[in-house]
Amino acid sequence: MSYNIVFISPYKKLADLYMEVCKDMNRDYKVYIGDLQEGVKIAKNLEAEGVDAIISRGGTALAITEVVKNVPVVEIMVAGSDIIKVLNKLQYKFNKVAIVGFKQFTHTFQSVAKILNINIEIFTLKQEWYNHETIIKEKLINIKEKGFNCIIGDNISVKIAKKMNLSSYLIRSGKEAISQSIKETERIVRVREKEIEKRKRIKGIIDFSYEGIISIDQKGIIKTFNSKAEEIFNKKAYKVLDRQIDSVLPKINLKNYMDSGRNILNKIWTYDGQGIVGNIIPILVDGISHGLVLIVQEASNIKKTEEKIRKKLHLKGYFAEASFRDIIGESDLMQKAIEESKDYAMYNLPLLIHGETGTGKELFAQAIHNYSPRKKSSFVAFNCAALPEKLLESELFGYVQGAFTGASSKGKTGLFEQAHGGTIFLDEIGEISKSIQSRLLRVLEERKIRRIGDDKLISVDVRLIMATNRDLNELVKKNKYRKDFYYRINVLNLKLPPLKERKSDINLLVNYLIKKINLKLNKNIKPELFIAITK
Repeated sequence: MSYNIVFISPYKKLADLYMEVCKDMNRDYKVYIGDLQEGVKIAKNLEAEGVDAIISRGGTALAITEVVKNVPVVEIMVAGSDIIKVLNKLQYKFNKVAIVGFKQFTHTFQSVAKILNINIEIFTLKQEWYNHETIIKEKLINIKEKGFNCIIGDNISVKIAKKMNLSSYLIRSGKEAISQSIKETERIVRVREKEIEKRKRIKGIIDFSYEGIISIDQKGIIKTFNSKAEEIFNKKAYKVLDRQIDSVLPKINLKNYMDSGRNILNKIWTYDGQGIVGNIIPILVDGISHGLVLIVQEASNIKKTEEKIRKKLHLKGYFAEASFRDIIGESDLMQKAIEESKDYAMYNLPLLIHGETGTGKELFAQAIHNYSPRKKSSFVAFNCAALPEKLLESELFGYVQGAFTGASSKGKTGLFEQAHGGTIFLDEIGEISKSIQSRLLRVLEERKIRRIGDDKLISVDVRLIMATNRDLNELVKKNKYRKDFYYRINVLNLKLPPLKERKSDINLLVNYLIKKINLKLNKNIKPELFIAITK
């Protein structure tokens, strides 16, 4: 892959050497000549054109780095072999030699001089002097007054020294240093391309999100403002990026949560007359705050989403059809059961329904759900005696991909997750094993479930209604049922009377059933005839 890499050389000889190295390496990179401000001017134009990287040397590289921010700038470093050649040549010719240059230049000299045990003195120029020849000249005059009769330096210091008639030698970069700088620049460009591609993918995901996403750094500066956030807050990203969050969205007060160190969920604001619901997630690295992410939705959108989910669950059969109007019975026992059920519907507590087969346990469970504050959410009913333990566990709690042999490659959502926000009705609860009882007990205590094969917990908000025709208390005494689980589910207790204890309801039931059959079969059977026969 070819890159658009350019070299800005402070002087022509270095440019010529660079071209030789490019030819040896089979590279075709452009070269420009310009020292300091001339080099900066060239670099700014190249940045605007969109080059991949800029290579330069010495003070010119430093000057370019100060003004070019969107393109990597790589400096040709002085190789140790280049320094050794000059020092060996000059150490017997001059008695006091000064090394003068910027930090990137003099740092290498310090290491080499120490190794060779050569008596030289090093003067490091300050970074901010790269554009001030007058200051550098004053420094050289001071060095000359101290008795130094030779200057070794980079292009800027040697150029000024020559104007002062001071002996000076330019450290020239050899082919090895130039080759290394080209390889390093290509490596940087490759890494940068991958990072840019990665950022584009992340930006695409963030912009496609149906939620508004805003991130700020530790100083409260906006770093992310996706398209959904633009829509919700009616602000363009290019106008708010790199601005203080408090100046853009003062009513949100996002910086106030910077040091909380914890997730703030379902926070509600009013913005321009509309409800906003958001989650505030801290960005923590080793326990230190590095900013926040705000994930926000309009409350109206949440309502629409919930309606879609409810519709989907309704199509899957996860809804309750029956209400208390559908319960047939005027006997005192039945009316008492209905009144108790209406009271229990108001409490978000486990409910255990006792009753013989055919007493209408699921009918009451549906009516209780439809009378409760959860009536607009899902109602999931399941017969626990219908499946063996392993299958029952996967139905209730779900599983992840590859959890066991035969598991779906996509994993499976359990009934508890599907009942989130609503009610789950577990019939034949007396038939489940102690292992399943233990898992259900944890759900009741922690309000969390763990899918089979997973290592994370999922929060669930479910009202649990259970039914049985068995005497659970007797099973506990016989050590066939967990005592702790029994007491945990027996918080509210509803006993449904069998028909034999409410014979006054038989006529009502006969009338109801005959009418239902007539409607279904398009017949006109008289209920009175059937009642007379049964007397």
